[in-house]
Amino acid sequence: MALLHLLRRMRDDWGLSLVVAHLDHSIRPESRDDASFVVEMARRWNVPVETHRLPPGTLTGFGNLEATARRWRYRFLAEVAANYQEEGCMVDVAVGHTANDQAETVLMNLIRGSGMHGLAGMRAVTPLLLENRPVPGVRVARPLLGVSRSEIMRYLREHSIPWREDPSNHDRAFVRNRIRHEVLPLLKEINPQIVASLCRTASIMESEAQRSERYTQQALAAARWGNAGEGTSLSGLSSPVTPGGSSPESRCRQVFDLLAFREQYAADQREVLRAALLELGRPLRGVGFDVVERLRLALCDEDRTGGPYSWIDDVMLTRTRNAFSLHHRDTTPFATEHPYLNDSWRANFSAVELHAGEAITVDRWMLRYAEVARQELPFEWAANTTDTSGPGAGGRRLSSWEAYIDGGTVQQLRLGTPSAGLRFEPLGLDGHGKPLADYFTDRKVPRFLRAGWPVLFDGERVVWVGGHQIAHSVRITPRTRRFFHIYWEPTCR
Repeated sequence: MALLHLLRRMRDDWGLSLVVAHLDHSIRPESRDDASFVVEMARRWNVPVETHRLPPGTLTGFGNLEATARRWRYRFLAEVAANYQEEGCMVDVAVGHTANDQAETVLMNLIRGSGMHGLAGMRAVTPLLLENRPVPGVRVARPLLGVSRSEIMRYLREHSIPWREDPSNHDRAFVRNRIRHEVLPLLKEINPQIVASLCRTASIMESEAQRSERYTQQALAAARWGNAGEGTSLSGLSSPVTPGGSSPESRCRQVFDLLAFREQYAADQREVLRAALLELGRPLRGVGFDVVERLRLALCDEDRTGGPYSWIDDVMLTRTRNAFSLHHRDTTPFATEHPYLNDSWRANFSAVELHAGEAITVDRWMLRYAEVARQELPFEWAANTTDTSGPGAGGRRLSSWEAYIDGGTVQQLRLGTPSAGLRFEPLGLDGHGKPLADYFTDRKVPRFLRAGWPVLFDGERVVWVGGHQIAHSVRITPRTRRFFHIYWEPTCR
């Protein structure tokens, strides 16, 4: 009531548009009376009011009652804010947290073993979060964060403002209430200004957190993939990996140089991981020290590679010998600069037929297939045959993403991806095939890329593993009469 009274007094001077929002959680028998009181006061002060009552039992069965009630409350507040939000305008959801609430929060975080960010307590203005995601254009404002509870009570009495108290605030089954009624009174005997002291600590920690942000950005830049110098590449990739960073893809994946990361101080490593999580769009609420430390130690473990491993929510970790990626569950860990059949493609197709003169488009790449004359073969056509006496034409070198094959040895080519049990007889191993999985291992293709690696089939036979080799059975020989050129090219040059 004190907050509403203050905002109402400043409404005209500040040009405020006020709406009262109240959610009845249906936890206490007297909650209906509380809601009626809020409606009556809002109407008395000529302020629009929005209320909603949850069906009894809505909050049960979800673990922590306080946290569950908070989620429902802020979901309701976000809905009310959206209903009154004008296009292009910011909506502030003003809540009544006081200096005492701040002191309690700092103590709770200290007991949990929080670091600098936790000891900074609540901020005066923060984004409103739903399911740990910011609601666009809606903030939570705490105008009374510097005002003590006793000052609030004095203000209510001086202005003859009625109020109601929540009896659950005295229930010592809740940690916050035990701190409020047991811990803080004891600390007040040692330091009568304990609330002010804890709030000062929060203010100092917030300033330190802001100062450390500059160093965090430096550590983040130093650890990013691509900052270790020219020639850095992921083992097994025939093309470089696109660095992570401030790009549209940075909301999907964050890629780092593992060796550069390991050279940093432990504190910087933690801040890099927290910053990466923020850039992935996952706010830090609920991300405690243990969550970050578990990942940091895993990255410092030289024996652990592979993935993807689940880290938190839908954020995954995939790691190679010299790089690691933090990425969303439905995102490819590393943005490769070569053709790749991603999850979306594989969800829609098992295989696609390839016809001469046509093209298959996959993301930023096209697979083309054309018949050519013998004299059009490049000088290195011998790379696809055991015969080195062919005439050849021109001096162009073959790309690893193109191939020339004997058209008389295939019937219907199909583009697909590897599956369990496939065997491959690479060029030069006449009659000596091997499991495709073993071939990938020999060629150092990272495991996280194998599921979407482009493979060309003729029936069930593997004809070409893109970026690597053709099958021995489709090689060009002196007896070849039809020559097929198969190649990948970017859709935009």
